[in-house]
Amino acid sequence: MIDIDMSLVASIIAVLALMAVLNSMLYKPVRKILEEREGKMQAIEADAESYARRVDKLVQDFERRMEEARQAGKAEFEKLREEAREEERQLLETAQQEAEKKRTELLSQLASQVEAARKELLAQAEVFASEIAQKLLGRAV
Repeated sequence: MIDIDMSLVASIIAVLALMAVLNSMLYKPVRKILEEREGKMQAIEADAESYARRVDKLVQDFERRMEEARQAGKAEFEKLREEAREEERQLLETAQQEAEKKRTELLSQLASQVEAARKELLAQAEVFASEIAQKLLGRAV
């Protein structure tokens, strides 16, 4: 059986004393270090979350500005395209007007040449008729 004597009490006192010494010299400092580490980890996590939110905000801002730039570029492109179409239309209109003017001039020249040729032929028609009649009849008419 187990005898309870002073050695048991001394052992209990020694264990309690050892626990008190270890608690003050080892456990409390280790717990303090772990708590400090936990606090630092929470601060680091909070900073990381803050940086992540900031990065998300910057990415959204960047995407928004890129979309605005895309829209502005598209609007500018459409504006330039419309200006080019207008310039093309004006050039075609000018070319058509010049072509019509040239056509009118050429038709006028052709009409005047036809009229001149007609007058010349009418003037020579009597001479030709007289010559033909002389050749057919064999005598002067």
